[in-house]
Amino acid sequence: MRSVSDESKLKLGDSFDIDGEIWVWAHIIPGLEVKLRSENAPDRHLIMSVDEFLRHAGTAQRERAVSLRPDGDAWPTNVCDMEAHLLEAFTGRPMDPLASTPRAQYDPALTTQNARVDAKLLELKGTSLGRARSTFHLLWKTYQQDGAAGLNARMHRKGEQRLAISRADPRLVTIIDRFLDRQTDKATSSKKRCAVLVRRALETTYPGDPICEIKARTLQGYINERAAGRYSFDKATTRRNTDNSPKRQYHSGAAYQLGERCEIDSTDLDVLVWDETSEFRPKLTVLLDVASRVPLAWAIHADSPGGFDHALLLARAIIGRKAVPGSGAATLSGSAALPSALMKQVNPYLSDESLALPWIFPRSITIDGGADFRSRTFRDACRAYGIHRELAPSGTPTVKPHVERNFGTLSSDFAAWLAGFVGNSVAHRGARDNPTLTLDSLRLILDSWISNIYLNKPHQGLKSTSSPGRIFTPNQMYTELFSVGPGVPVPFGVEEYLALLPTERRMIGRAGIDLHNRRYDSPDLEDLRSRSLTGAEPGSARARKFPVSFDPYNANAVWVRHPETGLWIECWDVALREKTAPMVAEIDMKLLTRYPDAAIDDPDRRREWIDHVESRERGDKRKRTQHKREQQRLKVEAQRESGPSTTTPIPLRQWAKPVDISTIDWTSPDIHLAQAEELDP
Repeated sequence: MRSVSDESKLKLGDSFDIDGEIWVWAHIIPGLEVKLRSENAPDRHLIMSVDEFLRHAGTAQRERAVSLRPDGDAWPTNVCDMEAHLLEAFTGRPMDPLASTPRAQYDPALTTQNARVDAKLLELKGTSLGRARSTFHLLWKTYQQDGAAGLNARMHRKGEQRLAISRADPRLVTIIDRFLDRQTDKATSSKKRCAVLVRRALETTYPGDPICEIKARTLQGYINERAAGRYSFDKATTRRNTDNSPKRQYHSGAAYQLGERCEIDSTDLDVLVWDETSEFRPKLTVLLDVASRVPLAWAIHADSPGGFDHALLLARAIIGRKAVPGSGAATLSGSAALPSALMKQVNPYLSDESLALPWIFPRSITIDGGADFRSRTFRDACRAYGIHRELAPSGTPTVKPHVERNFGTLSSDFAAWLAGFVGNSVAHRGARDNPTLTLDSLRLILDSWISNIYLNKPHQGLKSTSSPGRIFTPNQMYTELFSVGPGVPVPFGVEEYLALLPTERRMIGRAGIDLHNRRYDSPDLEDLRSRSLTGAEPGSARARKFPVSFDPYNANAVWVRHPETGLWIECWDVALREKTAPMVAEIDMKLLTRYPDAAIDDPDRRREWIDHVESRERGDKRKRTQHKREQQRLKVEAQRESGPSTTTPIPLRQWAKPVDISTIDWTSPDIHLAQAEELDP
């Protein structure tokens, strides 16, 4: 008859589920009755007969001290080797899996068990698996009960894992927590100072108590453990941001429909740009969809944006935006990942020249307490199109974590690769200035990066419950969600969008429209060039000025409405070639200087000078100083070369003639003869 292992036997201390309540086996009178105590109320007991008790044996529970699975892919090597040695010594099974018969000293038909054990102990002597006879038998018994898991538990003993603070006096823990909580909004101090303050509080609160005699090393260990995760001795900003996190279990805050939840926020971009003879960090505003992680719209501002700027941003998100010709940004006509045909049906204002950006209508936007987001202009724009604004509580950036994390992605994956990157703090800046981009160039590069790279890069937050091992891109997630519920078309057209834009009156000349130091033109302006409007004296300057609508933060195009047909004419900046390739004007000037007979558009010459100009680092102060010194040196050399070519003799003065030594009066007090001692150093 096969014996039952100890692991399968009922033991005192086992727990049983009886009528939905957990009872612990406390005592037994053999053959008569069993006594159990309640796990929740130790003073309650239950007495039942052995037969009735055995009917609940199937609900027995026991904390298993032996892990049934290895920590890694397999058991440790020494455990597997010991298992093979035990089986060979006690059962005769060969260690070599290809052997057909056991070795002679381990053959059960020829040897006894004691002889096999003696041979195995002699074989293992001097190795890492060498054990005493009693230990070897104990390992075999353990293997019979728990298999390789039991061997692993005995050969790799792990002490009971407990928190060090669990051994501390609760009064000490309370005082430590009190001081660490007070440190949240204060300046960062040292751990030594905290230990001194805790010890003073102990001596004041519990004078003469042994708790005051705690060792300094032990006290410091308790402080370190309680400070874990609070950043009490790290950066103050990190400590305050961590304290803003909710003191509860996190919830995902995920959305499962396009536009169901959107988040908007502004931040300083970690790049220095050059504009109007000054360098500064621009402001970046992003409106992000939570379900697909698609940025509905974005804008780069030279100054802090206001409610009017956010209203324009909302308009761009609703009607879409066109790609700047020659900028390298992906267009909707060339996108294979987006459902272009369905998108055009839902939003008729999208065209083939639009940015390859998923179109999403925001139904709810989470904002913070900034005055620009709570402004009347932005509020009225949201109300006009039925968009709900959700105000996040004060000091809780975790309410809109997706757009905050998106800013980190923009910094690490986009800004860090640009000229002029400065990091997110002064401590991360370099010792020298870096070359910088213009504000317009940065806007064009961001459009290209989002449409070509970000939207087609796998995002760790975009996963499906049906296939959790697969990671989707924002475009892929948008396509799947769009096929389920693309939303309803929004009656938002060009009229509504241009109504939000400011206007200025300008004359339309033969060369186009001059506005804000830029020139715009379009072939459709032929009927309006040098024409006069009614309502003013014909031919006057006032009559020849047309209202021109423009976007303050997108200087690539302006719009003019034809006074007769009522159609809007889109006029693009004629200098887009210079914008799409930074420093083209400087390259052209250098080409003309170096190659006066060559064509400016020669691609080989242009590529050579692009490499030269980009490596010059025009913003480097040190190189600029060296350049000035070199120019000054060349100027001085030029002046020297332009001087007289012949020398003019200069007459020597009379006192410069040699003196006759015989005429010197050596006894005169005006002459001092130095002694040898005076000359000796």
